[in-house]
Amino acid sequence: MLGAMEDAAMWDWLRTVAHRWRFGARGNWTTGPVRLTQGDLWSVRTTGRESLVLTCAEGELWLTYEGDPRDYVLRPGDSMRLERAGHVVVQALRTSRFCLRERPAPCADPGAHPSGSAAAVR
Repeated sequence: MLGAMEDAAMWDWLRTVAHRWRFGARGNWTTGPVRLTQGDLWSVRTTGRESLVLTCAEGELWLTYEGDPRDYVLRPGDSMRLERAGHVVVQALRTSRFCLRERPAPCADPGAHPSGSAAAVR
């Protein structure tokens, strides 16, 4: 049985979580490196209030973005801007590593050049 203080703290926490879930509180959009083995999936739902860049640092990724009729294949150094609201799904075509950042920032190992563009797949 919870004491009065533990009970109040739990309800405060629950209200905070429900508010963030309901109203889409801004998350920490610096993620990575994320490592996926071949076939693994990763996803995130963006709100459109942030300007995100997903950068492939290693391997090969397939990316699909809700509302975009194209799919993309990202290779090391390729980046994809995620600037509108939608569900993003990434699958590793080979063992891969990527980062998700609010602004373009190197994700690859020092000395690697992170510029490039994703190839659209039709």
